[in-house]
Amino acid sequence: MAQAFKEVRKECPTCGYGWLDKYGKNECPKCLKPLVGGGAVPKRAPGEASTFKAKASDAGESESGSCSKGGAHTWKFGKCSKCGVSEGYKAENLSPGSGKQGLCTDGLKHTFKFSKCTKCGKAEF
Repeated sequence: MAQAFKEVRKECPTCGYGWLDKYGKNECPKCLKPLVGGGAVPKRAPGEASTFKAKASDAGESESGSCSKGGAHTWKFGKCSKCGVSEGYKAENLSPGSGKQGLCTDGLKHTFKFSKCTKCGKAEF
């Protein structure tokens, strides 16, 4: 048998949001602040989109290797922000014509079309 819920009009004292509450929770669904008592710890502040905080200066960068411009490569969006080299292929492990994972005879990546490199003729598989 289905249980009938009584809807009650509520308004948040913190953010002013109003809603019809049918579950009887002591929490605002918008800002997640407790309505009365203050016993519950809020999950995030009003207006915040995430509970996982990162510094504004972080910018999602990482460092590794040795950059030709000095120091370590500073990776951001898959490229070094100092010298512009792409992240991924490591030149010390690859040699020209070394196959699918390596470089083509011209020193660049293979260009495969129909499982065959259009520059050197190497099979992809």
